[in-house]
Amino acid sequence: MSLLVLVAAVSGDVRAVEPQAFWLPPRNLSETSGRSTFPQVVRTATADLWVVWTEYLDDPGGEVWGRRRRADSGEWEETLNLSASARRDEGPTLFADPAGTVHLAWTRRATGEGSDILYRYWDGAAWSVEEPLDHTDTYHPAPYGLQFVIDGAGRLCLYASQGSGTAHTCQENGTWGSWTPWVYLPGVRRLGALVLGPDGLLHVPAFGRNEGGYFGCDPWLDDAYYMTTDGTTWSDPVNLSGVGSVAFDAALAFDGEGRLHFLWSDNSPVCSYDSERSALYERVLEGGVWGPRVEASVPNEGQAMEDLSLVADAHGGLHLAWSEGVFTAGGAAVDLAIRYRRWQGGLWFPEEVVYGSPEDSLNVEIAVASQERALLVWEEGPAAGEEVFFSERVAWLCFLPIVRR
Repeated sequence: MSLLVLVAAVSGDVRAVEPQAFWLPPRNLSETSGRSTFPQVVRTATADLWVVWTEYLDDPGGEVWGRRRRADSGEWEETLNLSASARRDEGPTLFADPAGTVHLAWTRRATGEGSDILYRYWDGAAWSVEEPLDHTDTYHPAPYGLQFVIDGAGRLCLYASQGSGTAHTCQENGTWGSWTPWVYLPGVRRLGALVLGPDGLLHVPAFGRNEGGYFGCDPWLDDAYYMTTDGTTWSDPVNLSGVGSVAFDAALAFDGEGRLHFLWSDNSPVCSYDSERSALYERVLEGGVWGPRVEASVPNEGQAMEDLSLVADAHGGLHLAWSEGVFTAGGAAVDLAIRYRRWQGGLWFPEEVVYGSPEDSLNVEIAVASQERALLVWEEGPAAGEEVFFSERVAWLCFLPIVRR
């Protein structure tokens, strides 16, 4: 289904009409007395949905929970504990490949027992037994940053990161290979999500030293950087946020014409040259040249930005979701709601409010089913009482009569 629908009259006249869309009321997928945090969502080749998150029912415990929505019935099945260990399981990452398999990896660790990376896959009928992919005797205070990606050779790879360090392993004929040696990237504090580009390279947002801003800007805040890798060699980081902006979160995606869109959330009005608010910003790489910084959110007085998620659909359209609220007089962000925009044919369409509540709406993640149908999960609720919510965008076609004159 295209973004603009051509409606033909009997006479052969045509008229372009934008489909009318709305967001379904959100569904609480976790419904627990504990903390349900950092959800991930994928849509499989068979149109099933899988959502996973980290569930805390006691401290210092943690488990990876998941839930499936069947395509044939549209019903959500019961929640599954996908890690089920006596250690601390956190930081799941999820990926659906074109063949219909869903891949899951996460971190497991315990004091005195070190840190592990675990893996399971869903074949459309059942989950495999868990497979240990890595072990270190070091207990990491936070889970690995994990992400699956298809590399330039068409292999499924799993990248792990800790701070400026990263390593990866790839599948060959369904078997995971050896991990590459860890490399440490100068000037980088942490990595964002890797995306395969039409050039066969992996493109990645990174976070590093804040290089400027007004006097009094916190030097520990990050700037948004851009890097590429072929899996062996990494390019030098390029600062895209620069003086006058900082970065809390960042993401990138290629549109249908091969342009690279790089977006970041600036969460500090103190460091902004633009106003006493934070914002979402975008720069576009076209013809080897980065365009100017432009705002991707609608300016509002005192607005506060947190995290964002950006994906491309099969037709090269972009889908952006983020959490936005307002600053209090004391500088705290409140009334954080989930918002959404689409990009198609060189244009960002108007913002849509997915869900607003008096509680915090954070850590949004997005998947797409079509150009008009987006699928969102996020973390909703007060600190220590978060739940995982889900909503989807539904578009209706409006066939308008054509009046001939």
